[in-house]
Amino acid sequence: MAEKNETQTCVRCKYVAVKEDRYCIRCGAPLKNKCTKEKSLMHKGCYKVNKADAKYCADCGTETTFSQLGFI
Repeated sequence: MAEKNETQTCVRCKYVAVKEDRYCIRCGAPLKNKCTKEKSLMHKGCYKVNKADAKYCADCGTETTFSQLGFI
């Protein structure tokens, strides 16, 4: 098994995944809690990776992926 700092835990099913994975291989949930503010004519988009327990982006205040999916 990889060392602790080389892993991340899925917030949905608690599977321990390797750091490089973007989605959980057990349940398909995203492993990073990204900002959902998309690119538009007025904004370049945010996409900041927030802490796992953040409902809103620390940079722009937009709802995060985990919040939209009902994980938090």
